[in-house]
Amino acid sequence: MPVNSGVFGRGPHKARTVLSTAAFAVALGLIVADFITWIELDVAAIFGLPLVLAGATRSRALLWTLTGLLVATTFVVYALQIAPGTFALKEIFFVNRLLNALSLLLLAGLLHLWIKSVATREAQERLIREQEETLHATKVSRRMVEVQEAERREVANRLHDLVGQKLTALNINLNIVKAELSPHTTQFGAKLDDSLKLVEETTDSIRDVMAELRPAVLDDFGLGPALRWYADQFTERSGVATSVVEQGPVRRLSPTAEYTLFRMAQNALANVAKHASGAKAVVTLRTTPHSACLIVADNGYGFDPATVGKPARDHGWGLMITRERAAAIGAQLSIESAPGHGTRVVITLDGNAHDQGSAGG
Repeated sequence: MPVNSGVFGRGPHKARTVLSTAAFAVALGLIVADFITWIELDVAAIFGLPLVLAGATRSRALLWTLTGLLVATTFVVYALQIAPGTFALKEIFFVNRLLNALSLLLLAGLLHLWIKSVATREAQERLIREQEETLHATKVSRRMVEVQEAERREVANRLHDLVGQKLTALNINLNIVKAELSPHTTQFGAKLDDSLKLVEETTDSIRDVMAELRPAVLDDFGLGPALRWYADQFTERSGVATSVVEQGPVRRLSPTAEYTLFRMAQNALANVAKHASGAKAVVTLRTTPHSACLIVADNGYGFDPATVGKPARDHGWGLMITRERAAAIGAQLSIESAPGHGTRVVITLDGNAHDQGSAGG
C-alpha cells in the first residue's frame, strides 16, 4: 500500500493531526449511521475507510482504537436490531456481521504490519544516513590531520633550508671575522662573541621549533622512540618526571596514526603541566598484532569528567581537539579521572587498518 512517506512518515505534526481527526470523525459518523439505519451494505468495506486513514497517520494506537470501536459497533447494532428470541448462530445477518468483524481485524492486522515495516525501513535508512555522515566526517577529519601534518612538514623543511642554512653561513662568517681581528680590538671581539652566542641560541631555537613541527625521530624510528624523545624534552622543560613504557611487539602504524597519537600524547602532557600540577607522568604504549593503546597517566589533582562542559575562551579546547583527533583515525578515547586521584587518558586503536603496510602515507 504505497503512501507518500514525505507527507505521512516525516511530515509536519499538523498533517497527522488532521488525518487523525478525520479518521475519528469518519468512524463516529459511520457508527452513528449504522445505529440509525442498520447499514445493509458491506460493513467491512465501509468501516475499513477510517482504518485506512488511521494507517496513513502511522499510529498503531489509533488504528487499534478505531478497530475496537468499529468491531464492537457491528455486534452492538446487531444486538439492538434483532428481535428477542430469534438469535441463531446460522442466522444470515449474524454471520455477515461476524465476517465483517473478522474482515476489519484482518485489515487492521495488515495495516499494523505495513506501519511496522515502514517504520523499520525508515529507521534503517536513518541509521545508514547517520553511518554515512559519520564515515564522511571521519574521512574529512583524517584528511585535515594529513593536511596539517603536511603543512608542518613543509614549514619545518623551509625553516631548515632557508633559516637554518643562513644561520649556519652567518655563524661561519662571524667566526672568520673574529679570526681576522687584531688581538688589540677587544671591544669588537666582545661584540662578536655576543653575536655568535645569539646565532647559536637562535639556531637551537629553530631546531626546537622544527622538532615540534615535525620530529625527525617519529619519521625515522616510529612512535615509541618519538615518545621517549619527547618525554625527555618535556621533563627538562616542565620539571614533571615523565617516563615511557612500551608493551608488546614493536609495530609501525601508518604515518597518519602515528602523528595523531603523538600529537594526542603531546596535548595530554601539556594538560599535565598546565592543570594537573603533578610531579610524575607515565606514557604507556601497548601494542598487539591487532590493536594499539596509548595511555597518559599522571598523579596530579584530577577532576570530574562530568563537569567538563563546552570549550570556553581560556579552557576546554584541548579535550575537544583530542576527541576530534581520536575520531579522525577511528580511535576510542576514554578519560578516567577523579578529584585527588590523577588522570588517565586512554586512546585505543583497534584493527589493522592503520598498519604501515596497509595504509598510505
